[in-house]
Amino acid sequence: MDTYEKPFPTGAVLAGLALSLFMAALDATIVSTAMPRIAGSLNSFDHYTWPFTTYLLTCTLATLLCGACSARFGHKRVFACGITVFAVASACCALSSSLDVLSAWRAVQGIGGGLVEAGVFIAMAELFEPRVRGKYMGILSSMYGLASVAGPLAGGLIADLAGWHWIFLINLPLSVVALVLVVRFLPGKQAHVPRSFDVSGAVCATGVVVPLTLAFSLTGSAFSWWSAPFFCLLGLAGVMALVLALVERNREHAIVPVSFFRRAQMNGAIALGFCAQFVLLVGVMFVPRFVQEGLGLSSTASALATIPLTLALVVGSTLAGRVFGANGRMRSISRIGFVVLGAGALLLCLVTRTTGMVQLACSSAVLGFGIGANMPMTNIAAQTAVEPRDMGKATSLSLFFRGLGGTVGSAACGAVAGASFVDNALPVFALCVAAAAVGVATSWTLPRHIERRGAPQGTPNRAEAAARALEAVQTAENASWPR
Repeated sequence: MDTYEKPFPTGAVLAGLALSLFMAALDATIVSTAMPRIAGSLNSFDHYTWPFTTYLLTCTLATLLCGACSARFGHKRVFACGITVFAVASACCALSSSLDVLSAWRAVQGIGGGLVEAGVFIAMAELFEPRVRGKYMGILSSMYGLASVAGPLAGGLIADLAGWHWIFLINLPLSVVALVLVVRFLPGKQAHVPRSFDVSGAVCATGVVVPLTLAFSLTGSAFSWWSAPFFCLLGLAGVMALVLALVERNREHAIVPVSFFRRAQMNGAIALGFCAQFVLLVGVMFVPRFVQEGLGLSSTASALATIPLTLALVVGSTLAGRVFGANGRMRSISRIGFVVLGAGALLLCLVTRTTGMVQLACSSAVLGFGIGANMPMTNIAAQTAVEPRDMGKATSLSLFFRGLGGTVGSAACGAVAGASFVDNALPVFALCVAAAAVGVATSWTLPRHIERRGAPQGTPNRAEAAARALEAVQTAENASWPR
């Protein structure tokens, strides 16, 4: 792994990365509660789901391609480009005059969002060795949980109080601050790949991502599970995946290196990330639904019901990162996290119409803690499964499957729940128990222990600086001493 000769301000870099990730993750959910008002303002309900679908589609694709782009052009350049594209598209979304135009600009915004999300974790892999990376990765991963709660609340409030245009315009000052921090403080490295970009690989990867994402994101709205369109899209994705494997198998700088899938640790990291995100989307979607349908409370109360889950997720993610930084026991942390996740899912299997808010909050908190404990582990597991020059591609691949887990989770559990969720809570959260069991069984693929490969990078403390200064003085004296 390359190292930086010059120290960099760790706090400023982390602030820029955290703000960027929160901003991108927030925009995936902030539109949800404001869409009725947006569609009404634009006098169109024909393509109501398009702003969601186009953003999800391009964001997923950009996430997968970001690793190869970073290897070719450098992670700092790609990351700054992602923030810029996101900001410009946000402004254009706010100025949209129709739902179709909004959907088109949401597609562009998704490209920027995908580059930002993947770029955050690629930058972390480039800057810090795994043990040091752990504590910071825990903090950054918790941004997803915060965004999942803040998004729907902020979307509804902003649309009601200031107008739906401000949902997108609020991204502009956030983007400017994030871009200044990134350009000013984020160290940049030379690209790992001096050759041309793998265009054929990108085309084939697009052929896999587009039908696969559409198959699960449109299920339940445009067509049913057991329908010809669903299976046709899955079949097309499968055929293109085979073509992608044939095109990339012998390519030295492939966008999706086929050799990654021969490594048990890489496959394990993908499976663990998929399962954790699967459960997260189930919790975020169906806990509020239970509060409304089962307890008969307001939509605001249902949104607030996810706060215990989110706070526990932040605590679990941060704590897991710090524990990993202290002892390096990746497998144990991941296994414990999935055991706790499974316990929370079991508790939520018991919810009924007589379940109180306190019991629901405690059960959700247990679930959130287990999810959070695994978030930093899955990225680090993928990054340490490959050579340093391939960490960006491994990160993109891991994030792609994690996002797919969320998409599949929301679609699958929506189908299981049906029209009446309260009467079907058991099968919904039974799927989460199954995901937890898969996580526990798959955790054996992770390393038992990750060694610390060097001192943390970033700005040295005063003791380190004094020691280095003293060493420099002694070296100079020795060099000038007459022989």
